[in-house]
Amino acid sequence: MSRALGILVPALGALALALTFLAIEGAAPDAARHERTLGALRAIVLTDAALQRDVLRARAGLLASYDPIVHSVDALNAAAGALQAAGAGAEGPTRAEIERRTAAVVAAVRAQETRVEAFKSQNAVLQNSLAYFGHLSAAATGPEASGLASAMLRFTGGPRAEPADVVAALDRLARSTNPDRRLLVAHGRLIVTNLPAADSLVAQILAAPISARADALQEAYLDVHGRATARADRFRMLLYAAALGLLIYLGYVFLRLRANARALRARVAFESLIAAISTDFIDRPAARIGAGIDAALARLGAETGAVRITIVLAGTAGVNRVHAWRRDAAAPSGLEPEDVLAIAGAPELPGDASRGWLHVRSAAALPGGPLKRQLVQAGIATWLCIPLGRTDDHPLGFLAFDFAGATPLPADDLALLRTAAEIFANAIARERGEIERDALRDRLAEAQRLESVGTLAGGIAHEFNNILGVILGAAEMAVPAATGPVALRLRQITTAAERAKGVVDQVLAFSRRRERQDRTLTVQPPVAEAVELLRASLPATLTLNVRLEAHGAAVTGDATEVQQVVMNLCTNAAHAMDERGTLEVTLDTVAISRERTLTHGALGRGAYVRLAVRDTGRGMDAATMERIFEPFFTTRPVGGGTGLGLSTVHGIVTHRGGALNVSSRPGHGSCFEAYWPQRMAPADVAEAPAVAASGGNGEAVLLVDDEAALVRMGEDMLAALGYEPVGFEAPGAALAAFRADPDRFDLALLDEVMPGMTGRELAAALHEIRPGLPIVLMTGRPGAVPADCLGAAREVLAKPLRSASLAEGLARHLPRPAT
Repeated sequence: MSRALGILVPALGALALALTFLAIEGAAPDAARHERTLGALRAIVLTDAALQRDVLRARAGLLASYDPIVHSVDALNAAAGALQAAGAGAEGPTRAEIERRTAAVVAAVRAQETRVEAFKSQNAVLQNSLAYFGHLSAAATGPEASGLASAMLRFTGGPRAEPADVVAALDRLARSTNPDRRLLVAHGRLIVTNLPAADSLVAQILAAPISARADALQEAYLDVHGRATARADRFRMLLYAAALGLLIYLGYVFLRLRANARALRARVAFESLIAAISTDFIDRPAARIGAGIDAALARLGAETGAVRITIVLAGTAGVNRVHAWRRDAAAPSGLEPEDVLAIAGAPELPGDASRGWLHVRSAAALPGGPLKRQLVQAGIATWLCIPLGRTDDHPLGFLAFDFAGATPLPADDLALLRTAAEIFANAIARERGEIERDALRDRLAEAQRLESVGTLAGGIAHEFNNILGVILGAAEMAVPAATGPVALRLRQITTAAERAKGVVDQVLAFSRRRERQDRTLTVQPPVAEAVELLRASLPATLTLNVRLEAHGAAVTGDATEVQQVVMNLCTNAAHAMDERGTLEVTLDTVAISRERTLTHGALGRGAYVRLAVRDTGRGMDAATMERIFEPFFTTRPVGGGTGLGLSTVHGIVTHRGGALNVSSRPGHGSCFEAYWPQRMAPADVAEAPAVAASGGNGEAVLLVDDEAALVRMGEDMLAALGYEPVGFEAPGAALAAFRADPDRFDLALLDEVMPGMTGRELAAALHEIRPGLPIVLMTGRPGAVPADCLGAAREVLAKPLRSASLAEGLARHLPRPAT
């Protein structure tokens, strides 16, 4: 139908132009203008004749007034104006000729009017003189008067007569002294003078070429009009013929459109079926997708006339799943699912892979071979196979249609069946995705349960560590004073407590999901190394701009974590740009003067190392930005990503005390900024020599622990080692006592985890009061206080405390007595 419309539209356009041309050319000359032109020509001729008659009557003195002449001149001018207003009515070269002739007629009329006006003036004088001359000559007597009258009669009676006799008679009579005769002579002389001029004007008026020119114009006009009328008749005949051809063509088009309408109705019904199948899968639960596919295959079979329709889903080891429909039980079972997979991959299979289907229009027409035998034995005359999506560069499966007879499918139907295959592929992919999502949800719930258990175990282990501290400390202090079986029992208690401490350490290790190498490192080298690795892996269509300006800046962590952040952010940016655009990586340092709130976290006052990754990709809307750091959330299609890259970045940065800031807008790219707290750059220092454990010499030690039993045990251990312990259970009371007498104490031994104030916070307060005071922390969670985060403290001792480790730790920070 589209092809027919493609031919019909230009044909109708060309035909419309042709009909318009014929209609214009076939139009007859304007009848009203034709009548106006002929009427004007007739009026000019008739009026000119009437004018000549009236002029002759006026010359003969038969007109009482000049009104008829005036009326004739006005009529002649009106007819000339009407002729000009009517126009020539011709085109091409003849138009100029007609216009020239019309202008000649009008010019002749204008000249005639001028001659008539001159005649009227001349004739008025002449007629007046003739009247007076006749009156005076009738009253005059004498031979001279009679001779003058006879000569004048001969002169006026024949205009061609010579006026010599009249002039001589007038000369003779002019010598008379009679006044009447002198007046007669005057009028006679006027007659002799004016009569030839008046007769000359009459002759010119009678000889004017108005009628001749009007006749010539009429002849030329009628010739042009006749030719135009004949041409219009010819084009009208052509117009009638074209109209008849158009009527025949419209009848043909009507029949074609009627046939196309039937085909269109069938196609609309097919498209409606595809749309209904697509709608059916929109909200269908994953558990019912298989049943929906079976029902959809039955509907497709009824519409296409296929005898069998099969969906074969491929797995890593062959057939994974099959959906099949058969028109009736008597029909052959068709190809086996394994055969469908094998045939679909046959290199000799005819089809159009670029359009998304493989179409065997006639199995019998195939060249001999295994493929032809398989199709013929399965009772397949026409076979259509459409791949279903792709996973890991392999089709998800195939949708196969078996036809018992030769059923060549048009390209439009093939495209609709390709759409149906995409619907099935999307439904199956969604089914698998929901199954995988449920599995991931279960795994996430399990991970959350493990995290909760780890958190609980960590808290229990911390409390149990405090109990072990009391047991080990008491047993260790009681051993020197005990003998015999008691000492043995105390050593057994110590051994059991050590084993319990090992168990606690294992629990604490479990509660810390993984061990990190917490150390201070210069951040620019690992970032530069990660960028170089990225530069080699990014496509050439992507421009990478790098600006590293954090020379010597250090953070807490390890190089692997820093590189992982760089790699994940840059990979995410490359995917957002569809591997085409500009990626900018910037590393610098910033100073925050007051607390600043970011999109994902907040920064306090201090110095930070900032890693910024900018891209020119498609950007994100507000809803997407709210979820980008959620585990397993991704905007990529199924199989395009795990959704863990950005959540890993978030975990690494926030674990190191940093925060993230994201800015983006759809169509304007995105910018991810990661902030780490800046630390002092690591320095290469020689390892301090081991200090031999020794007792104290009465130095005062400020001991602070929120456990009363541990305070008492610590005081006993310090006293046994030769120190003067001053124990407190509340950090606030210890700070007040220290503020009251800062010089009293030689060293402070502080627990890190205490309610109200941590050990590092208390150390900072003590350090502010007395900067030179040695401060040692103690904690039951190894690794909870990294070496580069001690603040005012100098060292961290692991709990539960032993006398030997305590003595060594204190000895490292107190001056040794002189020997």
